[in-house]
Amino acid sequence: MPEPVHPCLHCGACCQNYRVEFSVYELQSMGGTVPDALVHEAGGNRCRMNGTERHPVRCVALAELGGGCIGCGIYAVRPRTCRDFPFASYGCHDTRAKLGLPALAEDEVERWRNAA
Repeated sequence: MPEPVHPCLHCGACCQNYRVEFSVYELQSMGGTVPDALVHEAGGNRCRMNGTERHPVRCVALAELGGGCIGCGIYAVRPRTCRDFPFASYGCHDTRAKLGLPALAEDEVERWRNAA
């Protein structure tokens, strides 16, 4: 039986609903981790993930992961805005519902919160 995968690694809901804006200091060219080619300037010392500046939102980093799953193609180097988005929060549940995804089951939420 395959190992269970954290829902954040194969959901992609937040990548299709929220603007992702963050400091330019998170860019690889500035010593950070986020690939410069995936962003555009948002003013001052801010930049934004391409695809999150318009509606419908679809972050450029959202990728087909295989097996019918989509998720962040740069998960390990994603910006702090994405890292700080709270798993199983109201925003998470609301966004999943907007996209027609099933709600996260309570036991699933508990399992992953305890694993963190």
